[in-house]
Amino acid sequence: KPGTSPLDSCFMCGRGALTLSGDKCRRIAGGARRGGVTKVRNAEKLKTKYNLGPMNYVPVVRSVEGSGPYANFDREVCAMRWGLVPSFAKNEEEYNAFKGGNSTFNARIEGAETRNLWRRLLDKRRCIVLFDGFYEWKAHVDGKTKIPMFIRNKDEYDGHVIPWPKEEAEEDEKRDGHAPLLLAGLYDTWQDDSKELLESVTILTMDPQHTAMEKVHDRMPVFLTPESALMWLDLRLPFTEIVGSVLKAAQAHAQSQLLLYEVSSLVSNIKNESPDCILSKKEYSAKQLTKGIGRFFKSKNEGAKQQEKEGKEENSEVPTKIVNLD
Repeated sequence: KPGTSPLDSCFMCGRGALTLSGDKCRRIAGGARRGGVTKVRNAEKLKTKYNLGPMNYVPVVRSVEGSGPYANFDREVCAMRWGLVPSFAKNEEEYNAFKGGNSTFNARIEGAETRNLWRRLLDKRRCIVLFDGFYEWKAHVDGKTKIPMFIRNKDEYDGHVIPWPKEEAEEDEKRDGHAPLLLAGLYDTWQDDSKELLESVTILTMDPQHTAMEKVHDRMPVFLTPESALMWLDLRLPFTEIVGSVLKAAQAHAQSQLLLYEVSSLVSNIKNESPDCILSKKEYSAKQLTKGIGRFFKSKNEGAKQQEKEGKEENSEVPTKIVNLD
């Protein structure tokens, strides 16, 4: 993984699994409601990837200015590039860790108010990043190797939809599969000389103390629940008023609602993007073993069939003995 920059970023959540379609994200974001709908933009940039890294596009939920009696609460789902480029950047490469720039995939929520890079976004550019789950590498007891882990919500966790303030959604979200992760983020926009707009995002991280994540890494994403997500998206509320409640909810969520399991080393290569990446190591090994045994028996059966065929051919070549009955 790339190293961290001196900008108080902490690179920890740097690989994820994403299978969410634009329509699925719209429903997660609240779907339709009385007085407005959740808009979806740039959904074509979202690609199904089971091993997605920074500089790819991820689905982001944010509050937008709307019209009508519920204007303050309109929402938009849009694809943003993971790795924030601030509006004041001279060029994009300054904030591209893969090209020697600053790493802005993650940002520490502690002390964010003291950094201009983050401070100017805390009240007006809060957002939520959606993921199926993410990967983290846990230190092995030998201190030399790393164990890839996959982290997602438990199957029984029912946090599939971000609610509307004092309002019921007009459509029910279909509970297909486990609930997605709702991760607190900040976004910004930047324009190059050609006036092309780049929207980018960072994922906020926090101390994982007293949670299962503590044994995996010294940082974890700020997990949002449907209730804290509603609070996070309400831009009428200053960051300083909600941050305590948001962090408390994130810690409680990480203590009871996460499923963590070891996966194969397949995920260690970013080029591997198959569904096998999210299989538990045990499932993946069993699958590979089955393939191996299958090939063995296939080869053995084909050999037996070939021998049988050759035997029949040999029998057919034995000359017929003619008996004279006269």
